[in-house]
Amino acid sequence: MDPQVSLAVQKCRPKRKSSRFGCRNCKLRKLKCDETRPYCSKCRTYGVYCNFGFNVPDLQPVHQKQTKEELVSLFDIPRPRSTISNAIWVGDGSTYFTLDLKDQMLFNRFRYQVIHSLGGSEVVHIWESHMLHFCFTCPFLMHGTLAMAAVHERFFETTPTHRRSLRESYHASQFTTLFSKQLSQPIREEHKDPLWAAAGAVAILTFSALNASSPDEAWPLGAPDSSDLGWLRLGVGKMKLWHLVNPLRPESVYRIISESFAQLHQSVPTRGTNGVSVELVQLCGLDESSTQENNPFFTAAHGLSQLLEVPKGRVSLDNAMKVWSHMDNRFVVLLEMKDPVALLLLCLWYTKASESRWWISIRAKHELPAICSYLEIYHKDNSVIQALIPSL
Repeated sequence: MDPQVSLAVQKCRPKRKSSRFGCRNCKLRKLKCDETRPYCSKCRTYGVYCNFGFNVPDLQPVHQKQTKEELVSLFDIPRPRSTISNAIWVGDGSTYFTLDLKDQMLFNRFRYQVIHSLGGSEVVHIWESHMLHFCFTCPFLMHGTLAMAAVHERFFETTPTHRRSLRESYHASQFTTLFSKQLSQPIREEHKDPLWAAAGAVAILTFSALNASSPDEAWPLGAPDSSDLGWLRLGVGKMKLWHLVNPLRPESVYRIISESFAQLHQSVPTRGTNGVSVELVQLCGLDESSTQENNPFFTAAHGLSQLLEVPKGRVSLDNAMKVWSHMDNRFVVLLEMKDPVALLLLCLWYTKASESRWWISIRAKHELPAICSYLEIYHKDNSVIQALIPSL
């Protein structure tokens, strides 16, 4: 064939239409993306996480140990129906809303990043195998999930900020409203586990709801704020929910972390100072006759002594929260009154607990130095207090 004829034939071939809005993986592989969100078919088949947004690296492989069936199920999250604009619907029969592109990016952030910061492999399994699916049929859980992802995004930005975005505030508000509505009604069996997952979201959002931008604005130095000590009051409400949903019931997906629950609620000594450091014994006025009934610092001192012995970098969330699992209500009242002993115990707790989870460190970043400054200013003559204030 004449070369000029051949060239003419090639020029006449129709050019394949490229995808303008496809994922980056398909663009790198020079494939036409079908633009199915949040996971296109090409990425499913190839075994990589799809990346329409920028929170998933290019060509990031799905975990190598997963079987083909597990890989299919990983991407097979129910999406009730999609509109032409690729919005994803969430609904439970009475409440509906759609996830726009930014919400989808937040959901992906939660799925691929936040989940792995919530707990160990069992907790990750519970979310990946169960709770992510429930998000699409339980609007309260989806709103809570998106709010947590928005907090995570804000905290891990190049320049972290204390100011919540409009989107974060919206999802947090909707989550609170719908969660409260669920608790005001008879609890259906299929909602028990999602409600327990939502209780964890409440804790994270409450911890991170800090309006201060510096230690000078944080409690106890700053002006009173409704979010002050809110996280510490959650324990009572969460125990009430525990009795309503019983995450240890035979059919609960949370049974696999029963050992963690047992550790969290492990009883403390009923009397005396065994296991409490000499410094805390002196600070809290403990002796061999001390009990929870006659000393409001008793349980906090025992729990904190155990926490302070955990090596640096080895503090777990269970280690940290166990301190407050048997908390005396009188202790909370003393904190509200800015009692110096109660403040110092909380201060010492922050020094260890902030290692365990990012949402605790959000609050500790400002409240820890604020407590130290408050004690140094208003209790400078108390030598016992001054000797135990941590150096930051």
